[in-house]
Amino acid sequence: MELDLKKAFTTSKKMTVAATAGLLLLLTACTPPNSAATIGKKSISIDKIQKTVDEMLAERTKVSTAGMTLDSGEALNRNQVTFFVIAELLNQLGADHKITITEQEVSDEIKKITDQVGGVKQLPTALVNAGIAPANLRDYFHTYLMSAKISEALLASGVASADVSATVQKLVAAEADKLKVSVNPRYGTWDSARATIVAAPLASGSVKK
Repeated sequence: MELDLKKAFTTSKKMTVAATAGLLLLLTACTPPNSAATIGKKSISIDKIQKTVDEMLAERTKVSTAGMTLDSGEALNRNQVTFFVIAELLNQLGADHKITITEQEVSDEIKKITDQVGGVKQLPTALVNAGIAPANLRDYFHTYLMSAKISEALLASGVASADVSATVQKLVAAEADKLKVSVNPRYGTWDSARATIVAAPLASGSVKK
């Protein structure tokens, strides 16, 4: 990251920028330079995030996006990293509780959603609107089904329906604390309380607007 320290900056501003840059360097040291994030021993590469973002942006040019509210810039980048981090945490959480998702279940869910949106021809538009890269379609529904099964298990154990969502979030946060989540500061920082990635000062991604 390049910091433009112009002469017009006051001494205090220079000190603030320098301190923040130093903090980002410290945070980066916790994550391999080619990783967008790590979850335990699992690493999500920067290349994977960029390919996902590039595919999403390319898909937007193929459909009408009128009326859609779509992420762009750093938010788009950050949300994709968040998806992969949460997906891994849910997978680990499912493994801890012996919850599995079969390939057939994923295929059935994709078929159901495809029918709901009006068929295969309408699926690209639906994916753009939902912020899902086609290459990640199966991963997305695997994650969705894992979350649903964890929620069902909580209901069966006596957790009130109104508390299920918050309980799942707490379980994901606890799993993150156990495995240790580290995020490359260009994408933001991990918020353990909310179990998500939030914007960090001076965070800058590689997303093209």
